[in-house]
Parts: sequence; C-alpha cells; structure tokens
Amino acid sequence: MSWIVILRVWLFATMFFAARKGDEPERLVATARMATFLLDLANHAMFGDPAWYAVNPGHLVIDTWAFISLLWIALQANRGWTLWVSASQVLVVLGHFAKLMDVTMARRAYYAMTQIPFVFQLAILAMGTLAHVYRQQRIGRYHAWRPTYDQVNA
Repeated sequence: MSWIVILRVWLFATMFFAARKGDEPERLVATARMATFLLDLANHAMFGDPAWYAVNPGHLVIDTWAFISLLWIALQANRGWTLWVSASQVLVVLGHFAKLMDVTMARRAYYAMTQIPFVFQLAILAMGTLAHVYRQQRIGRYHAWRPTYDQVNA
C-alpha cells in the first residue's frame, strides 16, 4: 500500500472519529483539515502536480487560510492541543516564505516543511479528540470555548 493511500485512510478515519466523538473545536479542526485536503485536490486538478523547485501559489493560499482558521480555533477553544495544530501550521506557511526568499532551497526541505506537519496535525487531532472523550467521561460535559471578557466579569 502506498504512503498516499495510508495517509488518506488515516485522514478519513481521523475526520470520522473527530466528527463522531469530538465537540465543536474537534469538528472545526477536522473540517479545516478536510477543506485543505479538498482544496488541494482542486488546486492539483486545475494547475497540475506541484514542482518542488518553486512555490506553488495555490498551496500558499490554502495553507495561509488554514493557518488563520486554525489559529482562530486555537485561541478560542478550551483545549490545549489546538495550539499544537496551529503552531505546526506556522511551519507550513514559513516553509513557503523560506522558499520564496531562497529559490535554491532544497526540494526535499521544502517538501518536508510543507507536507510533514499535516501528519503531525492528524495525530494531534486524534489524540485531542481521545483526550476530550476521556475528559468528558471523567467530569461530564464542559465548555468547548474559553469564556469571553464579558462572561468572566458578569
């Protein structure tokens, strides 16, 4: 079985697990990751396979959108693991900017900076959803989002 098939099976299994057992933050992160996957497929269908010797503008736009989305979720959610997912997305965006600054950057380094964090994010999402399930079993339902300033001082 090829690496890409394994990753896609893991992606769909993680999305299903987060959608089924997770609360709103888990489902939003899963939706953002699935959206990047689908947008990436559309990007490749329109513009062809990426050439790792140059920055793919479609990937840059998709990854920047994913970073903004994941950062918003991380800052609002009552979860610690969302910060890890957002931080790993920073590496992806920085990989694109590093390639823009230095076109001679090795293709493997560019590939590693922009593709490997996705695997890490899937693992963190799965572990975060599992932690949510255990926490809910232990203490019952709890707030999915951090309280706002008005809620704290009311």
